[in-house]
Amino acid sequence: MGFFNIFATINPQTIEIGLLSVVAILLIGLILSIGKLTSGFLRGLTHLRDSFREEIRFSIQPKVIEMSLSVEALVELAIEVWRIEQRLAKASSGLNDIQRKLRRYLEKYDIEIRDYTNQKFNEGLNLDVLSIEKDPAVTDPIVKETIEPTIMCKGQVVKKAKIILLSN
Repeated sequence: MGFFNIFATINPQTIEIGLLSVVAILLIGLILSIGKLTSGFLRGLTHLRDSFREEIRFSIQPKVIEMSLSVEALVELAIEVWRIEQRLAKASSGLNDIQRKLRRYLEKYDIEIRDYTNQKFNEGLNLDVLSIEKDPAVTDPIVKETIEPTIMCKGQVVKKAKIILLSN
C-alpha cells in the first residue's frame, strides 16, 4: 500500500502532464512508423510505375536500330548492290559471279537484302508505300515493284523498303 501512497502526494496536474507526455511519445512513434511504411509503399509504387513506363516505352519503340556511320555506309552499299543486281538481271546473265561475290561480302557483315516484288502485301511488314496503283483483277494487294529493298543488319531492320503497291 505504501507504493500507491506516492500517487496521493503527487499533484494531479503533474500526473496528467506525465500521462499526456507518454501518450504524445507513443503518438510520435506511431506517426514515424506510419511515415516509414508510407515511404516504403511510395517507393514500391514509384518502382512499379518506372517498370510499367519502361515496358510501355519498349513495346511502342520502333524496331529500327540506331546505326554508326560505317553501318550506314554499308546499308547504302547494299542498296546499290541490289540496284546493280536488278540492272544486271535485265542486261546479262553472265555476270552472276560478280553478284555472288558482292552478296558474300554483305553476308560477311550480316547484311540482308529483302525484295518484296510480286509478294502479297502485309500491313505488318516494314514497308514504305510510295504509291498505290489500282487493278480490279487483283484480289489481294501485292507489291508491284520494290523501289528500294529492306536492309537488315544482324536481324534488325535498318532501312525500310520503298514499294509500289498494286490493289483493287
